[in-house]
Amino acid sequence: MIKVSYHITDDRYDSLSVSGHADFGEYGRDLICAAVSSIIFGFMNALDETGEDLEICQEENEITIIDHSGSDRVQDYFSLVIVQLKTIEESYGQYITIERK
Repeated sequence: MIKVSYHITDDRYDSLSVSGHADFGEYGRDLICAAVSSIIFGFMNALDETGEDLEICQEENEITIIDHSGSDRVQDYFSLVIVQLKTIEESYGQYITIERK
């Protein structure tokens, strides 16, 4: 299962973490993993272009993004990504879970 967690303080996103594997299909052909990966890597690319103060930690099976910037633009990106991931969760909740911490 893909596990997504995000943290909000004072109505602002602090961090987002994604880990795991959906096990929806065979490795390399898993549509849920592909969808989540596309969203997260697009998010990281967009964040990289902002030049804002962010921390992106990428390990073998986990990605964590921490916002130190306070930028409204970055907050909009976080919000959009959460909506996209929740949309996947609505249809495929047995393969992805999203938790606010």
